Amino acid sequence: MSRRAWLLAWAVLCVAGLTATSWLQARPERPVKAECREYIAEIEGRMQAAKSYSDGEGGIVAFSRDRTDCTDELDDLFRGDR
Repeated sequence: MSRRAWLLAWAVLCVAGLTATSWLQARPERPVKAECREYIAEIEGRMQAAKSYSDGEGGIVAFSRDRTDCTDELDDLFRGDR
């Protein structure tokens, strides 16, 4: 394969990657219900407290069953989409 073909293929891949990245970053965020925001803030607080008490060692944080319909928001939180 010639150098021009390699350069052209590399340029096309770079443009495709930049396009995909900008598309993924531009996706609209879903609105979060007020009750879910409060519940997520409580969970994040508990997780921070658990991290500060763990001294860098592994630990377990337990939560009771969610009484609200925040399944999608909690999925986003634990996958790191927030």
